[in-house]
Amino acid sequence: MKYLSVLLCLFVVTHLLVAQDFKSEKTINDLLIALPTLLKTDREASILKINDALRLSERNGHYKFGQLCYWMGESLLSHSRYDSAGQFYQKSIPYLEKEQDEAILGRAYIGAGYVLNFQTRFTEALAFDLKAEKIFRKLNDQRMLARSLKRIGDDVYYHDDSRAQEALPYYQESIAISQAEKDTLNSIRALNAIVSIYTETQEYARADSAMADAIRLGELIKCYRCLAISYSQWGINDHKQGKFESAIAKYKKEFEMNKRLGADYDQFFVFQNIAEALIGLKRYDEALTYSEQSLKIAQSDVSWKHHYDAYKARYQALKGKGDAAGALLAYEKQMQFRDSLFSEEKEKILGGLRTTYDLERKELQIADLEKQNIINELEATTARQWQIGLIVFLVLLSVVVAVLNNRYRLKQRTAKVLDEKNSELQKLNGFKDRMFAVISHDLRNPVNAFSMLMESLHQNVQHATKEELQEFLQSTLQSARDLQSLLNNLLEWALVQIGRLPYQPQTIKLSEVISESSSHVELMADQKKIKITNETNGEIIFADKAMITIVVRNILSNAIKFSNVSSCVNISVKESANTIKMAIRDQGMGMMPEELNKLFKQEESTQDIGNSLEKGAGIGLLLCKDLMDKNNGRISVESVQGEGSVFYLELPKP
Repeated sequence: MKYLSVLLCLFVVTHLLVAQDFKSEKTINDLLIALPTLLKTDREASILKINDALRLSERNGHYKFGQLCYWMGESLLSHSRYDSAGQFYQKSIPYLEKEQDEAILGRAYIGAGYVLNFQTRFTEALAFDLKAEKIFRKLNDQRMLARSLKRIGDDVYYHDDSRAQEALPYYQESIAISQAEKDTLNSIRALNAIVSIYTETQEYARADSAMADAIRLGELIKCYRCLAISYSQWGINDHKQGKFESAIAKYKKEFEMNKRLGADYDQFFVFQNIAEALIGLKRYDEALTYSEQSLKIAQSDVSWKHHYDAYKARYQALKGKGDAAGALLAYEKQMQFRDSLFSEEKEKILGGLRTTYDLERKELQIADLEKQNIINELEATTARQWQIGLIVFLVLLSVVVAVLNNRYRLKQRTAKVLDEKNSELQKLNGFKDRMFAVISHDLRNPVNAFSMLMESLHQNVQHATKEELQEFLQSTLQSARDLQSLLNNLLEWALVQIGRLPYQPQTIKLSEVISESSSHVELMADQKKIKITNETNGEIIFADKAMITIVVRNILSNAIKFSNVSSCVNISVKESANTIKMAIRDQGMGMMPEELNKLFKQEESTQDIGNSLEKGAGIGLLLCKDLMDKNNGRISVESVQGEGSVFYLELPKP
């Protein structure tokens, strides 16, 4: 009788546990069936329900955990919460791969790829989208195959527009499949994407044909957003050909579609494009009217880029009209907002560091709370089940042992994560200290100089002669340029230090780098009547083009800054078996040996080098050193006081 009672107790407990599992599975299955409809009717409720189901799944052996994570990604994406959506898509993938649920897995790959593309992480996005394509070809799911092909085209083209021909076949196949499947929306999206390639490769007739198809399909399904994008793309295609009248007509069609949608903010781009087309037609008064409309929209927004673009068009129209005073005012505004863009970028970097720190701290707090909740639930369950007989006690004891083991492992993992986070925080704090030291040391003097110039101008403006005012303005402009150059270098140096400046080496012509760098310093050279001579002849290097352009720009800027008026800056090249060695030689004041030893060292101040009035902060050379190291190159200098300096840049061949 005693053993019968024990068996009965064990049966009751086992029955309760199994019944709980079946009830949880039914709850999760019912939600998965209802989710597609729920996402369309109540997206907020869908997130709450999926969140509850995820907790339930975790307590029941991660039952259909992958599908729930995928749908959470879909829900968050519909709220434009891209980062969170991407995390859930990627979280779902290992479970879906294990469950071999290929239909949902393919969609999860596309979701993860879409978010990574949005984050400009194109290489990672391409890897996921290629996996999705493979699955949908295997399943013969033509509609999803077409969408994955369109995504692959976007990953390739947006990553590097020079790979347009590589992206083209994906768009073409996507269009063909979508048209066969009557997937009109994806057909329009792929047509709009492929037109960018046709326009860039000057295949204007093909672009016209594709846009005619896109607009016909957009009108068929009454998709005004699709039509707005198509007319915009078509207008740009005409604009590139110099067919300004035709482009304006299409931009106005885009205006009508935006008006239907109530997309008043998008009208900025319409007005801006029309203004630029009218400038091409030399109809400057009309261009100014549209420019004023785009400027009104820009003034309702905090985007400095839109202000900059609006004043740029206004400057071109006023200059073409011959209104020198108005053009000068517009140009000054344009430069003001360009400076604001640089300040905004710097603030974004610092804000990103602060946000990362806050998010990591909150995630740790949430993890601790979740652990505590799990512990509390387990303790309550244990207290209730201790009242059941001896067999139940043994069963619970086994559960407790397993839980304690899991807790021990969880604590070990948590400790490891905490150590990693602490290490990252120490690195961030170290960089912050270095950054603040550089800013406080090197930014103070240019700002003080600029402030003193402005104060002097304010005090003398009433009784100064025209020539004196001209000298004041010239000094102020030079000070502003120095400050702008310093801020550019600070921003780029900060991006290098935190690993946010992507390293993308490729085979490039050295002459292209020199040409692009020289264009940045032409005005500075013209003011001092300095001639830049270039003796390069088609040499090829293997490096990141953007980084090497920054290096050459800084060295040329310094060469001009420290050179005498009406002198020459010479660029020559010496080729060896594995490297290209470029020499940038100036005819300036030169440096003493003890001054040369201070270059490229962060702990040394370069403010007292030389006796020129145009002194630098030294950040540019620190940036050059870091960028050359990233590109497996070397930077060195030779100088003789009174005879000039030579900076050598040695870079690898392909």
